[in-house]
Amino acid sequence: MPKFEQSYRLLQRGADADLRSLNAYRSSGGYSALEKALRDLSPEQVNQQVIDAKLRGRGGAGRLTGEKWRITRQSDDNQKYVICNAYDADSRSLAARTLLEQNPHQVIEGILLAAYAVGASEAYLFTRSTSVDANATVQKAVQEAVEANLVGRDILSTDFSCTISVLGAEMGFMGGEETVQMALIKGRRGMPEQRPPFPAQYGLWDKPTAINSIETLVNVPFIVREGAAAFASVGSATTGGTKILTVYATPTSEPQVVEVPFGATLRDILEHAGLSSASSNVGAVVVGGAEGGALPVAALDTPYDFDPLEEAGAIVGSGIIELLPVDTCMVAWAMDQSAYLSKESCGKCVPCRLGVKRITGILEGVVSDLGVNGDLDVLDEFADYVPNGSLCGFGVQATNPLKTAKRYWPEHFTTHIQEQRCPTGTCVPVRAHRFVTKHVLP
Repeated sequence: MPKFEQSYRLLQRGADADLRSLNAYRSSGGYSALEKALRDLSPEQVNQQVIDAKLRGRGGAGRLTGEKWRITRQSDDNQKYVICNAYDADSRSLAARTLLEQNPHQVIEGILLAAYAVGASEAYLFTRSTSVDANATVQKAVQEAVEANLVGRDILSTDFSCTISVLGAEMGFMGGEETVQMALIKGRRGMPEQRPPFPAQYGLWDKPTAINSIETLVNVPFIVREGAAAFASVGSATTGGTKILTVYATPTSEPQVVEVPFGATLRDILEHAGLSSASSNVGAVVVGGAEGGALPVAALDTPYDFDPLEEAGAIVGSGIIELLPVDTCMVAWAMDQSAYLSKESCGKCVPCRLGVKRITGILEGVVSDLGVNGDLDVLDEFADYVPNGSLCGFGVQATNPLKTAKRYWPEHFTTHIQEQRCPTGTCVPVRAHRFVTKHVLP
């Protein structure tokens, strides 16, 4: 059994846990946080509760949500916006889709509380258009909320008004990037923009915009209803609350969606998902999805939290955890990850567009036993060049697979290069024919 107490705050479990309808959600205490905020709390007090709760953004960077809201709130501009990022950038992640399908009204309540805290009157919920069932569920929930005077003008007979528009798009991995979403909402081509200025000050239609992941916002009703201390009682010393994870026993297995407290070790999380970390068939655990890092079995006692994972070379990222078989060649794994990320890059900035592609090409040569010792130095150079020169977070994290593969399995690279063989015996040349040009001096 995992060494943490299970606490479901975001996912709904049990026979009586279907909260998709407005009546069911309200009967379980839903929208009481919104009513409490509108009648008893100022926007500043709501914002301070979120800060005190140590709610860090679940979208990747892990910044304190309340600090971002404060910047938006303090702007002198009368028009402000809220965007709920419900787009699972990594298509293998099921977090946003599950929340929209299971708990749409808690998502709506979280959006409304964010709008109240920052002073916004318009909000957008941005999703993957291919998540048909999830989008239909949340659209129905928004309509129910409008009819109940929970969304729209003079909400709950107060002077707070806020509309929510649901938009969907299919942009591959880049659809999860916040400046891409703002461009698409405005009807423009979805391409990342350089920052600063940041959306909190200069966002949608050049107005202050609070943009948060769906998993960040869905925590806010609990914080306002139960208090910051109750929320922070679960989690780590630096990150309050729980995290929704998509866990794969193998890269091709059916995933499990679980909710775990921040600070739980990777080993305990795997046990909670019914997976044995002690199995001799496990060679590595990948934490963070396509842009995540691969960690050895010896690192399974690493706490699942932003800072410990970053120190280990992994990221919270998309919330995906997957196990790799013991016979996985980590050079080939890094090559496959880099090839995928190279295709998903929008191509706007040179470091990401060419750097990740160049990494893939070098790794193809190493896997094909055509590598030379100098390739390792070039890979290190690109591992720094790509994140340091990229416009958005995609490029910043794109070299994590390469970095962790070289950090924890250096012998896989040296065996391929110096002995011209795969250390696990699983690699085949990327190209069927090898062309060697001999230069003959006159």
